[in-house]
Amino acid sequence: MPKSSQVKNLSVGFQDKPNIVSYAITKLPSIVPHLETLTISSMDERINAPIVADKFFHLKYLKIFLFIDYHRFPTAYDYLSLVSFLDASLLETFILSTSVMKHDSVSWDASLTRQIPERKHDRLKKVHINGFFAAKSIVELTCHILENATSLESITLDTIYNLKEDGNISRCSVGGKGECRRIRRDLVLEAHKASWVVKKYILARVPSTVKLNVGEPCSRCHAIGAKALRLCNI
Repeated sequence: MPKSSQVKNLSVGFQDKPNIVSYAITKLPSIVPHLETLTISSMDERINAPIVADKFFHLKYLKIFLFIDYHRFPTAYDYLSLVSFLDASLLETFILSTSVMKHDSVSWDASLTRQIPERKHDRLKKVHINGFFAAKSIVELTCHILENATSLESITLDTIYNLKEDGNISRCSVGGKGECRRIRRDLVLEAHKASWVVKKYILARVPSTVKLNVGEPCSRCHAIGAKALRLCNI
């Protein structure tokens, strides 16, 4: 077994332990200082990611799986707090996979969105948010990245959870073949909300040098009626 100081690739996640994301950013920089690739899985995150003094001086690839049961923990997670990882590392690739359980309303005044004091993430090239949904804090995180990742090449916002997570989005309607996997109606509604949010709040902020990939609900398998869309204020 390699010593912790020699570890370069690590996956952490404990189903019976809370706050793994917070643990990772506060403890791992000193435990595994040469870490280059990190995967974090959490199903019980009760506190937001804190700002830390220690740094991941070699971390280039970060993947976070964040699936929180809001039936047990009703407070919406602040995705903007994940900027702490960007500040504490030299990330080139950032992948966030999340679930839609509870969040603030899609209707808000864009002028009231929070902005973190300017800081540059000049190594970040690829961002993929898997399961992008209409939460204010996840929109704030996306906008922060677009405005501060000066080397960003591509950003993928997939409103339908993509198991491949490779940045390539396809639905069965592309080419008219196959059939998308079945998804609960409430998640399809959330995906339509998220697509609307991307168009309204994010699209205009994408620099011309950045390739934006948006995974929208499949027009054949994930279609919903106009009445349902109106009930969602879309």
